[in-house]
Amino acid sequence: MDPQGIASADSDPGRFGMWVENACLAQAWNAGQRVSYWREEPLEIDGVFEGSWGSWAVEVKTSRFQMKDLRGLLEFVRRNPGFRPLVLCRHVDRPTVDRAGVESMTSHEFLMQGAPGSARGDPRA
Repeated sequence: MDPQGIASADSDPGRFGMWVENACLAQAWNAGQRVSYWREEPLEIDGVFEGSWGSWAVEVKTSRFQMKDLRGLLEFVRRNPGFRPLVLCRHVDRPTVDRAGVESMTSHEFLMQGAPGSARGDPRA
């Protein structure tokens, strides 16, 4: 219903990123997870999920990023050790996440399966 049409990762990366982030948050919400976010300027993370999937701190990245872009995620889990960090990103960017020692999956995998270890996003899992 967007008057600008479907967002493209190539021609409109900012809007595309917002669409993917929104879809991932909606997936968690629709699977019965409690969804919120965290911001403490200048740090923030895209999603905080709690529920049958466990407790997750989530960052969604749809384009190239650097380790410094994970500062908010790493600080949140340092302050909240009961949460597991998860980065949803492109497959080609997973080595960056691996260097941070953080779990990752593609946004497509997340949309099809839910968080790691969940039963395909099933709210009864």
